[in-house]
Amino acid sequence: MDAIWARLVEAGMPFMLHIGLPATALDKRYSNNGRFQGTSVDAGGEVILSKDMLGIHHAHETFLGAMVLDGVFERFPSLRGGVIEAGAGWVPALLRRLDWIADIWRRSEPELAAFTRKPSQQIIDQMIFTPYAFEDVGALIRDSDNRLYAFSSDYPHVEGGRTPLERFEKSLAASSESDKQRFYTDNFADTFRI
Repeated sequence: MDAIWARLVEAGMPFMLHIGLPATALDKRYSNNGRFQGTSVDAGGEVILSKDMLGIHHAHETFLGAMVLDGVFERFPSLRGGVIEAGAGWVPALLRRLDWIADIWRRSEPELAAFTRKPSQQIIDQMIFTPYAFEDVGALIRDSDNRLYAFSSDYPHVEGGRTPLERFEKSLAASSESDKQRFYTDNFADTFRI
């Protein structure tokens, strides 16, 4: 897919990964437990139940991990991308996991030893993620980097919440003004080269 990545870089256009069913839905066998499965409010988007949230990010995490380990971000350091509406609570663990994977397998996979930047740094430099309004963005920033997260509300869908700004502000209460500026505007602007 290098021709596609090259074209996106040439056009100054980021790629975006977005939630999509059925790949993000939990295998329905997990619901075969004899209990009431609950209901989801369908606000014109995807119908998602609580157990679906367990792995809603897995396809995105695997895709990005493969991109990193295949050297896509190394070959295209100007490539930008984002993961939208899949939450962001999983991102700090992904950064740590990619670093130790590259460290362990660099002896048997020389391409990993040739990286000029750690995998976590590649993601920090080139990706953004939109947290759900109920996630603690301040904690995510403290656990990783303030360049990784961007505001979104997913309005008018219900998972965006009725008061996303209030909820994000609460989670960012102990954060610096520069962290807030990056979250609300700068990270989006950097990704879309505005």
